[in-house]
Amino acid sequence: MLITIHASQTYDLPTETFLLLMVEPALSGPTYQVRDERLMTPPTLFSNLSVDSFGNPQRRLVAAPGRFTFDFYATVETEPNAPLPPDAREHMPRELPPEVLMYTLPSRYCQSDRLSRMANDEFGSLPLGGQRVQAIADWIRRHVEYRYGTTDSMTSAYDIATQRVGVCRDFAHLFIAFCRALGIPARYVSGYALGLEPPDFHGYAQVYVGGTWHNVDSTFGGVRPALVPIAVGRDAADVAMLTIWGAGTFQEQVIEVREGADKI
Repeated sequence: MLITIHASQTYDLPTETFLLLMVEPALSGPTYQVRDERLMTPPTLFSNLSVDSFGNPQRRLVAAPGRFTFDFYATVETEPNAPLPPDAREHMPRELPPEVLMYTLPSRYCQSDRLSRMANDEFGSLPLGGQRVQAIADWIRRHVEYRYGTTDSMTSAYDIATQRVGVCRDFAHLFIAFCRALGIPARYVSGYALGLEPPDFHGYAQVYVGGTWHNVDSTFGGVRPALVPIAVGRDAADVAMLTIWGAGTFQEQVIEVREGADKI
């Protein structure tokens, strides 16, 4: 299918400011290909697109003082998002590739070590494999209330396990922490989701079972029709859409993801 993406944010910058912008997906991935893309910003003092240590596209900018707005447009050809196979096999740690093994360890927002007993009490007796992974996502959706504005950049998976309220970022962190506590590699993904209401940048997870990565979105009872990843990392700290070195005041945001191709 073809989908069209438009992402825009506006900030007020009091001084010349260094920015890291991560809204541009890699041009191709296992399930998608970017056909057209365009990033628009005011004139900048410096702009360079490279990759970070995880292989994610990352744009470095130096913006002048004043109003800074980025507008990113893309047309993407993507396969429909696939459900997690219930028979996908969990792997022994010794079987995992080095680049996957790191996603079994605790991280800043996914304290799998602090949630180990809870994860084993809830899911440790379930049959191993994709069915158990899906049970973790279903448990989170039943026990955590989705409520916008209830958490912030300091909220972790451990907080969500006790508070039981959060947004997509928090749902993903708790899912990742539970999986890692059980020895299942899981990583955080920032991306664009078709059919998300209200439209926003989306946070979800990928889990490594059956020899490959699979999308898991514990905020949604079905299967999202399409997900286009922007960046992957240990948790949300690695994949922030915009990181500002200095002061900056957020003004507004527009996110549009719709099926079909528009001229960009």
